[in-house]
Amino acid sequence: MSNGLAQFVLSFADEELILDRGNVNAEARANMVAFGFVPQGFDVRPAERALVTLGERLRARFVDVVGPVTFYAWYDEQAGQLRCSIVAAEPDDLPFGGRYRAVDDPAPVLALMAADVQPGVVLWADLREVPAEDVAGPDEQVEYSFPVFVVKVSR
Repeated sequence: MSNGLAQFVLSFADEELILDRGNVNAEARANMVAFGFVPQGFDVRPAERALVTLGERLRARFVDVVGPVTFYAWYDEQAGQLRCSIVAAEPDDLPFGGRYRAVDDPAPVLALMAADVQPGVVLWADLREVPAEDVAGPDEQVEYSFPVFVVKVSR
């Protein structure tokens, strides 16, 4: 299954991709692909090599584009999917609602996948009630951030 996932990841390089500097959210959604996986026997190595190779292929594809273009991949824990997209933005300006940390190696992203024994499932026992006084307001910093593998693919 890991080799199959790697092949699907590599196929992203051939997708029709839209760059729309005026609407980064629409651009991100239009370019996003999601890959499910089977956790039993999941080997991160083929997926890691595929993500690095994909970044190289996209760099070659967008070599003549002026302005920032960034490929990025992350593990969506709620959906249990590896997700990839590309946007005309800097790595620090990706369209996420939550805090993320840009990483230049896919290993932290894939480690989250490898540790997920039930992708897309949150067990009732894992949920906990958060007291109202502990809920972050709109101007408060949240401690949790998730890794996002980023490759700047243009100049």
